[in-house]
Parts: sequence; structure tokens; C-alpha cells
Amino acid sequence: MKIQTLLITAFALSFANAQEKAADPYKAGDAQADEASQLSSYANISICYEDFSLPLAMAAALQQEQLTDAELYAKVRASLGKDAGKDIVRQETFVVARARSGQKASVEHITEIIYPTEYEAANIFDAAAVTPAPPKPSSVCISSAPVIPTTFDTRNVGFTLEIEPTLSEANKDVDLRFVPERVTLVGQSTAGQDISKTEMPIFEVQRMNTSSRLKINVPFMIGTMNLPANSKQDPDSAKRVWFAFITATLSK
Repeated sequence: MKIQTLLITAFALSFANAQEKAADPYKAGDAQADEASQLSSYANISICYEDFSLPLAMAAALQQEQLTDAELYAKVRASLGKDAGKDIVRQETFVVARARSGQKASVEHITEIIYPTEYEAANIFDAAAVTPAPPKPSSVCISSAPVIPTTFDTRNVGFTLEIEPTLSEANKDVDLRFVPERVTLVGQSTAGQDISKTEMPIFEVQRMNTSSRLKINVPFMIGTMNLPANSKQDPDSAKRVWFAFITATLSK
């Protein structure tokens, strides 16, 4: 009886092991697929935004060479600071934002500016007086009455970058939606005179809103972030071009 019991136990164990070994290849395949899926879903992607300003003639010459984005980026970086005077090649921005695949993120380097948008003429009579004094002959017209701001708005001045990266299943490409924006306060506009004078801020805006697919670790030119042709912050803005690049990497 003992021998029969031992034989039955050994046979049962060998049958169970055989069943587990037969299922192993399927389980291994499922585990690899799950691991790849988890890597795509939880990978942290680093997005580096850079823009460079360079002379118009140089930008046109580089474009005519029909370089790849990586080659163009390398040439622009190699030219930093080499030209003298106003034609010097400058790096204008370097910003890094990180996000998990499929998630949105934003970076803000801003100052909040609060400014009036609507005015009303002030009451020039004394509200506490029972009988207002008769108006005196005067050459002062109604436009010289003081004005009071009644409505205000807020504008973020500085640089903002919004990103939404999605890593491909092969972990080699990134589908990226991105919105870089630069707002600069360049002065004030005035209306009226004397005590009725009002002031409004003047902003210059550089903005881009687009989406692209780019390779990991390869610089990608998203376009030109030029200043307005009549820019107050750079009188030579019409003769300069801003090249904007994005580089995506997987955070280590």
C-alpha cells in the first residue's frame, strides 16, 4: 500500500508540473506585453524647448541647405556667439517640462499684470453739498474731467509652455501637443490729457499651437517664433528669425 501511495503521489506531482510548464510560454508572453504596456503608460517624458534668434540671411541660407532637423540644430548651436555686432546668433530660451505619457503639464515663468480696460468720468460735484454751486465761467471742457477705472483685466507676462506627450508602443516616438507662448510688456499707450489722461499696456506676443510626432533624443524644429516686424523690444526684429526646437527624452 505504501508503495502504491508513493507512486500515485509522484504521478500527481509530475502531471501538475507538466501542466504548469505547458502554460509557461503563454504566461511569459502576457507578462512581456503587460510590461511594455506599463512602460508606455507610466514612462516620464522630458520635453526640452529651445529657441534661437539669427540673422534673416543666415536663416534663409540654412533653410536652402535642406538639412535634417538634427543637422540644423547642430549648425545653429555651433554658430552661437560667433558673429559680431547685431548679427550675433543668440539663444533666447531654454525650458524643460516633464510629464507622464498621456498626461498634460505646463511650465510658467510669468509676472501677473493687472490693468484697467474701461473708465468712467468722475463726478466733479461735491455729493455732500445740499445745493451745488452754480458753474463758473471757464474754458475747461468736459474732456478735462478726471476719469476712474471701473473694469480690470489680468495678463500673464513672461513665458509659458504647455505639453501633452504620448509615448508610442515601441517607446521610440512621441506624439506631442505643445503650446509655447511668450508675452512681453513693451510700453503704454495713452489717451486724453491732463487729469483725463488714461494709459493702457502694450503687449507683444509670440505663440505657437501645434502637434507633431518626433523621435526620442532627436531635435525637432517646430517652426519660427519670430517677433513682430515692428517690435518695440528689438528694432531689427524684421531682419531676424527665431528657430524653435523641441527635444524629447525618457527621464532616467
